[in-house]
Amino acid sequence: MNKTSVIILSSLLILFLVALTCGLAFTQITPNKNTVTDRYAKAGYKCAKWDFGDYSIRTYTKDGKQVLIVWYGSKKLANKSIYTANQVKGEKFAIKRGNAVAIGYEKDIRIFQFA
Repeated sequence: MNKTSVIILSSLLILFLVALTCGLAFTQITPNKNTVTDRYAKAGYKCAKWDFGDYSIRTYTKDGKQVLIVWYGSKKLANKSIYTANQVKGEKFAIKRGNAVAIGYEKDIRIFQFA
């Protein structure tokens, strides 16, 4: 291999590792409840809230479609919940970010994904 090829391959490997690290960090951070609620409100969704000690449940509804997000007190509870959500989700998507799990249709759940 010549020197140019080694430099290009090394640069691509470094870029891949940086992108992978950013992606993993992004999925491990639990989104702030108020930030998520504000973003859904700006998009025209109606919000309903319930807080029960270790759990906080919020539903966002627009045009008959609903997103359900549950914030858990521990990572262990969130991990159990995502397993259960994947069993019953049907045509919806189930996504976990940190200690929060969301279930909804792809278009509606994007706000939670990128909050």
